[in-house]
Amino acid sequence: MSDTKAHRLAAALDEFIRSSPDVEAAAVVSFDGLPMASALPPEMEEDRLGAMSAALLSLGEQAAIGLGRGQLNQVFVEGEHGFVFLMSAKDEAVLAAVARRTAKIGFMLFEMRRAAARIGDLLMEGRGDTDVYPDVPDTAAEAAWQ
Repeated sequence: MSDTKAHRLAAALDEFIRSSPDVEAAAVVSFDGLPMASALPPEMEEDRLGAMSAALLSLGEQAAIGLGRGQLNQVFVEGEHGFVFLMSAKDEAVLAAVARRTAKIGFMLFEMRRAAARIGDLLMEGRGDTDVYPDVPDTAAEAAWQ
């Protein structure tokens, strides 16, 4: 298996699921709801999880800021049959997890923080790399001067 960022992201998700036996599904989703990696059961649609994650994040951000609670850190939803957790991966993406009703919330949050930090680190890798388009201006103002 090659060592691409996508493979490392999938490996981080797999490790998270192995360390958290009550997790039924997990995904890394962009802030606009596009799935980046997922480990889902066949009956769960990746696009649907992504779209719902984006909707929950948007509502959570509005509630946190609108009620004077500051920036949103996580979203926690409790349903009759289990939980949905959303947590920022170092402002690079969101880690979404669907867990059984038997999940221990404190343990889930601990494992999610660890996994989200690792996923955020993976997504930030290569930020200091050499510019692959060195001759392309960064802004329109720079372009106007060239």
